[in-house]
Amino acid sequence: MKKSLISAIAAGIISIAAMLTILGAATSAADEEMTSRRLMGIMYHQVLKDESRSGRYAVTPSELEEDFRYFSANGFTSLLPSEIVRLCENGEPFPDKSVVITFDDGHETVLSYVLPLLQKYNLKAVVNIVGEYTDTASNTPENEKNLSFAYLTWEEVKELSDSGYVEIGNHTYSMHFAKAGGMGCQRLTNESEEDYRRRLIKDVGELQSAVFRVTGKMPVSFAYPFGAITDGSSSYIAETGVKIFFSCCELPSFLSCGKTVINRYNREHLRSAEQIYAEYLEAL
Repeated sequence: MKKSLISAIAAGIISIAAMLTILGAATSAADEEMTSRRLMGIMYHQVLKDESRSGRYAVTPSELEEDFRYFSANGFTSLLPSEIVRLCENGEPFPDKSVVITFDDGHETVLSYVLPLLQKYNLKAVVNIVGEYTDTASNTPENEKNLSFAYLTWEEVKELSDSGYVEIGNHTYSMHFAKAGGMGCQRLTNESEEDYRRRLIKDVGELQSAVFRVTGKMPVSFAYPFGAITDGSSSYIAETGVKIFFSCCELPSFLSCGKTVINRYNREHLRSAEQIYAEYLEAL
């Protein structure tokens, strides 16, 4: 009886050990997969020559060039959302030092200052536009525009998309606002779940269609205005064809297949890309 009990216990221990080995191997493989799909997201907004207007959401062209020179000289690979989707779907690892460079709101300075620097340093970026801003810019006479305040026109959006250095992302058609009851595309106070779903899909879908109509390419990425997120909203937005979501959370990103969230560090005046990368490494 004792021998049978000892044998059973021994067999059990062996089974548990084997199970732990398998689980350990699976965990290790999962960790390795996540590490192979690690990247840093960096978020820019406006680029202005007037340094007195630099701040949390504006950098100078020289600061931007300093960042791009740093990325180019230190072996970074800039990835576009469509490339990330392809790599994930094919189960391929990301290049070492992968970075996603984004510009929110669609300022016209992206065409004037950003595109030439992307071309100079062979980098790629995502420009997340707001549909109503682009509509207004497209209907504003040239002699009434001021580069420091203007947004991209639809013609300029197409020019950027055709360049091969820029991918157009969705930043809502007309939900880039902050007011009582709701911020950005958050669910409004007293709004039913179904009404929220319809409103969100209508707005995001309208910009999806507009960008496709102009560029021939459907956006696969969406940037939450102000980083304001409502639980469940990504599932509704995904119904419009979006697969990549940009947040404003300043942390490294570890991507998996399916709906993917990319965190982004805000590049403000005097906070260089080199400094941000050091913060990113420290957070790993």
